[in-house]
Amino acid sequence: MRVLEGLVGCALALAPLVVADAAALQKQVAVDRAGDAWDIPDAASALRNPVVASDETLREGQALWAAHCQSCHGAQGRGDGPDAKLHERRKGHAPRNLTDPDVQENLTDGDIFYRISNGIIERSKDNIIMPSFADKVPSEGGRWRLVLYVRQLGRAGR
Repeated sequence: MRVLEGLVGCALALAPLVVADAAALQKQVAVDRAGDAWDIPDAASALRNPVVASDETLREGQALWAAHCQSCHGAQGRGDGPDAKLHERRKGHAPRNLTDPDVQENLTDGDIFYRISNGIIERSKDNIIMPSFADKVPSEGGRWRLVLYVRQLGRAGR
């Protein structure tokens, strides 16, 4: 009985820390939105994909990709979509080749999710390099499915 009481006491003591961590992450994201466009907060980078890869979740990710990402990143994710050259001329940055093993290895799932959710915006130049897709893909589950699909593109590119 004492062990059970101790465990309940520990759980109650830790609950505020979990809420505080979520609040800290939101605060850090807000700070980052005003900061350097290329930085990703450590807490966001550490996020793990809660969606399990399956035929269904990858199909859903592929459908979202076709609707929102393919025009710049291309059908295979190589950064060669029909709008890629125009994007590079206007923004000064080519869309990333997401099949490149170096790109895949240097991005966590949390990094990809953060970029899909927040985009890449150089605030000092008011230059939207990649728009936020949080409004176009309002479901976090949908954005995580996109992360799964980006990982699939990386595997296919090897």
